[in-house]
Amino acid sequence: MLTFKGVKFTHPQNRLPNNTNTLRMKKPFHILLLLLFINCFANAAVLPLPAGVKDGINYNSDNTSVTLVLHAPGKTKVVLIGDFNGWTQSTSYEMNITPDGQKFWLTVSGLTPGTEYAFQYVVDNSIKIADPYSEKILDQNNDPSINDVSGFTVYPNLKAYPTGKTTGYVSVIQTAKPAYTWTTKNYSRPAQNKLLVYELLVRDFVGTHCWKTLKDTLNYLQNLGINAIELMPFNEFDGNNSWGYNPNFYNAPDKYYGTDGDLKAFIDECHKRGIAVIQDIVFNHAWGSSPLATLYWDAANNRPAANSPWFNTVAPHPYGFGCDFNFSKTASRYYFQRILEYWLGEYQIDGFRFDLSKGFTNKNTGSDVAAWGAYDAERVANIKWLADIVWNKTPNSYVILEHLGDWGEENEFMNYKQGMMPWHRLDVPFNECTMGYSDNCKQDISQVYYKHNNNFSRPLRMGNIESHDEERLMYKNLTYGNVSGSYNVKTLATALNRMQAASAFDLLVTGPKMIWQFYELGYDFSINRCANGTISTNCRTDKKPIRWDYLQNADRKKLYDAVAALMKLKSRYSDVFATDIASGYDLGCNTFKFFQINNSSLNATVIGNFDVISKTKTINFQHTGTWTNYITGTAYNYTATSQSITLQPGEFRVLLDKNITAANIDATKNFSVYFKKPTA
Repeated sequence: MLTFKGVKFTHPQNRLPNNTNTLRMKKPFHILLLLLFINCFANAAVLPLPAGVKDGINYNSDNTSVTLVLHAPGKTKVVLIGDFNGWTQSTSYEMNITPDGQKFWLTVSGLTPGTEYAFQYVVDNSIKIADPYSEKILDQNNDPSINDVSGFTVYPNLKAYPTGKTTGYVSVIQTAKPAYTWTTKNYSRPAQNKLLVYELLVRDFVGTHCWKTLKDTLNYLQNLGINAIELMPFNEFDGNNSWGYNPNFYNAPDKYYGTDGDLKAFIDECHKRGIAVIQDIVFNHAWGSSPLATLYWDAANNRPAANSPWFNTVAPHPYGFGCDFNFSKTASRYYFQRILEYWLGEYQIDGFRFDLSKGFTNKNTGSDVAAWGAYDAERVANIKWLADIVWNKTPNSYVILEHLGDWGEENEFMNYKQGMMPWHRLDVPFNECTMGYSDNCKQDISQVYYKHNNNFSRPLRMGNIESHDEERLMYKNLTYGNVSGSYNVKTLATALNRMQAASAFDLLVTGPKMIWQFYELGYDFSINRCANGTISTNCRTDKKPIRWDYLQNADRKKLYDAVAALMKLKSRYSDVFATDIASGYDLGCNTFKFFQINNSSLNATVIGNFDVISKTKTINFQHTGTWTNYITGTAYNYTATSQSITLQPGEFRVLLDKNITAANIDATKNFSVYFKKPTA
């Protein structure tokens, strides 16, 4: 045994690097090197990683031990504290270090199968962190308010935080944890260009803010006709009251929404009903509370340190948030791959929406938004790499991008292999239509069609006329709507009728579509509404009123029924409405708009007047004969293909050359497996 600066160092053969015989050498030079090594790493034993382990928490087959691995290059000492050692630092829980100095690891034995244990890493005697790959963390500040719903328990039997023993986030491990039994086998995802996505924030959708209640609400969503749900970020984020774009632990479902078992049961039930589940995930940045940030922090400048294995010190592009991930760093790429594979495997997630994907680059564009949005080969390569990870793990899963950037990039993404789906914002022109304005051609909605004046070769842009990130259309309708004589868009019933027309011109055009929660009921609270009812941009991400009572309003229910009817039509005749629209369409500056779909199975002519006065237009139908208004059931017998049609303000018609109506579509053939009627 050697002693250096009062520290004892034992040296059995198995505590030395495999490639060294230093202690057997008698030359003073080698002894000096050894003493210098000891000075750097104190009692840390230098040992390679056991076979088969990865960074994070590795459960061993004996069900009584775990091997913990922390990636911490440049650090000199890591000690485990937790329930298994009374939260005290001791040499017996000092972690081994790998010969390359990159990782620390230790196997903790003697654990009781099925029992939860909390623990932390203490790094260099000063930094306390939870494991970056934790699947469950305890939070002394926010856990007490998880079960804040009167008469309802969101997270039952939550392990108590070790108050008085430590501070900060702690990890939870549990050997022999009962596995969830999936009941839905051989689930088949809807085709990308036929997706009808419902985006929601659990916190603002159900009053109990939990997976259990959301699962119980699936009848409502299934009856609406959606075939996918896109969930705003639900991995652990800073605090409870959040949109989730401030992530800190990427492998842990946020406990504010319930248990991991509840989440799996929700996904399982969605798949049973033919509904895909898409996870919104944030790889542009992490929050400062992330252990990845805490481990390498520049306190003087309040930002990630220059030696961080994961982050840039500052974002190299505009609109930087939190701690900006550096995609060129090996540790970041390893971390991202582990996260994606985890959710696809453990939770059977059907795909991801990558938030702020335009930031997935280290090209320095400073504050120049235009330069940031220009084609970036590095960014394209990074995003293709992420897509490959997703598709290699789960073929036919979805990759959705909040990109909103260079169209050349977006086209390249859509053409890459099975194709990615960039978000396509259409809220501004469609809202001009619903408000009834026609100034400077702002009401031009032609871009809803993927082939209009661009080089897009596949209809894969995820069209949306309302999302979590934009002002609610109905709020603007009722606040700023146009008026002409007795016709007033600011009137609730009038504004809602115009939303029906907008829905027809959005949903029935080929390509994946998305609506934001309660769009179908005409949700009219501003995105910037504060808790006291005032409007301020400071309140953008604040809680918003949950208004299920809207269903009791007859005019709002009409909008719900119309949106549901349109979605069911598109789904049950999916091949028809995946057809390109015919030439001669007019979706531009004219307020009387139309488009047509020609298909051997079904022809459609969709017309609508977005003015605040009546309008007349000549429409050349595909053929003579009987055409049925799908929404109202009214039949029109045309003896000539050219017809002069007058529509009242806000009026629209979905004219089909078969007797298919919103009232009888449930009785028609061509049922899709995705829309079986619920049994309860």
